[in-house]
Amino acid sequence: MKNLTYLALTFLVCNNFNSAFCQSAISDHHQIKLIDSLYEIANQDLIGNGDMLKKLIKQSKEANYPKGEVKGLVNLGIYYTHNSMIDSAHIAYERGERIIRQHPELEFVLSYIYNNKGTILSNQEFHYQAIKYFHKAHKVNLKKGDKKMAMITKMNILNCHLELGEPDKVLAYSNELLQDSTVTAQEDLKYYLYSNLAKAYFDKKKYRKAINWWNANLESIANTEQTGEISYNLTSIADAYRNLGDYDIALEKAMEAREILANKPEFSGYIAVNELVLGKIYNSLDNPDMAIVHFENAILKNPDDPLDIAFSYKNLGAIYKRIESWDKSAKNYEKYGALIDSLYQKRNEDISKISEGKIQLIEEEYKNELLTKDNDILSYKNEKQELYIISLAVGLFSLLFILLSIFLYKKYHKSERQVELLKENEKKILENHLQSKEEEFLATMLSVNERLSKLSYIKKNLSSAIKYNNREELKETEKRLENFISSTSDLSILKDRIESQYPGITAQINTSYPELSTNDVRHCLLMKLNLSIKESAQMLSVSTHAVKMARKRLKKKMNVPEDISLKDHLQNKIM
Repeated sequence: MKNLTYLALTFLVCNNFNSAFCQSAISDHHQIKLIDSLYEIANQDLIGNGDMLKKLIKQSKEANYPKGEVKGLVNLGIYYTHNSMIDSAHIAYERGERIIRQHPELEFVLSYIYNNKGTILSNQEFHYQAIKYFHKAHKVNLKKGDKKMAMITKMNILNCHLELGEPDKVLAYSNELLQDSTVTAQEDLKYYLYSNLAKAYFDKKKYRKAINWWNANLESIANTEQTGEISYNLTSIADAYRNLGDYDIALEKAMEAREILANKPEFSGYIAVNELVLGKIYNSLDNPDMAIVHFENAILKNPDDPLDIAFSYKNLGAIYKRIESWDKSAKNYEKYGALIDSLYQKRNEDISKISEGKIQLIEEEYKNELLTKDNDILSYKNEKQELYIISLAVGLFSLLFILLSIFLYKKYHKSERQVELLKENEKKILENHLQSKEEEFLATMLSVNERLSKLSYIKKNLSSAIKYNNREELKETEKRLENFISSTSDLSILKDRIESQYPGITAQINTSYPELSTNDVRHCLLMKLNLSIKESAQMLSVSTHAVKMARKRLKKKMNVPEDISLKDHLQNKIM
């Protein structure tokens, strides 16, 4: 449900943004008044008025109306985002930032640009990068005295920390916000704060406290028409009771949520979450038939988070295996493996796009630097030419001035050669950097192809086993499939990436700490990549508790002092 929360916050940001523009002073010029009127019409349908926004941006530029141009670019970014044109959205926001840098009076708009950029990165699972933009937005909000927008940005930061598996940070920030009258006086902000508190306590396995905060939210919206959120809170409470082992109460709450959503297809996302939790409950009650029904319903309803679909396939595979329905078990495990593999592939593509964007930025900066140097050289050359002419004129009357002019001329040519050498060296550095990035990307693609080949081989064996009803071969294929699923956490792709950036790092770890196991080295590499506990758990297909315990044992093996974190130790010890 994180996407629904982000969506709600994003629309709140957009509405505040448009209100801020409306409250700004508008020029009396007829064309500018006409542009503002048309913007009001376009704002009624930001998802579908892309062409109209482009025309208004062009008209604003022709009318020398930067406020209108920035307004159009921000709304165009929202349009691109809702139509899944993320690269175009980034370009629109970058254009808006460039205009704002030329017009400091529009600085307040940066808050909305940073918030929207952060939301896009959050939805792409790049939460650390998103937090940076949310902090920038928060700084602008405080500078402009917009307390409510500052609190909205804080809520976005809390969501990112939750997704990164950092509930302690969420609880620490939330305790401060609970004392803030700006939050407690606003029902919408208080609702999001309570939701974050509940999720944080749930992640820390303090289910009773999580239930208390979800119940508090239920009381605040009980008499409203927020059907989806009411059902979501009930479903979340049911999941908490399931983890406590109170299966009867869990089933009662989940069924209550299900009744609220009955015959309401517009709430398919909430229905999918409810079906997923019902599947977990019936699985805990050892009722495989009902668990299968609800896990399959969760897949059909297509929840926003593809990890929920993968979770359903994995559970279906385990249930069918338990009841010895080998064909269905193998098919669901195969779907689970294919989905997880596609998610890793998509993540690699997103990382590649970000890397390409950084390379383009480096190229642009390099070109700008060369232009600046060329201008400096021309200015320098002109100055030297003037000095040479003066020296030559004076040299007609004095040999001393002639010698001086020759000396300056030779010095000029020497400095010009030095500048050319500097340009050639910088060009070689950039070419080497680009070549290393290309080699790194090629290595990643080769590793992905190798995984696809393995999956094809498993599929071929599975088809043969099913065709000839060979039980032994079917079991062997299942074992290979499980090994393949486990291999998605063997970090071969990530190992290649980190080896390309830190050559010989694995050998360095093994040399410095020969007593470490393969699993210990794997955890070291994950921390070197700055992956959180939650991300590491997903990569290794284990619980967050297992990752925490592994890191604790690793710290003990490496004799790291208590007052130094394992991550800092690795950053300082392993270069």
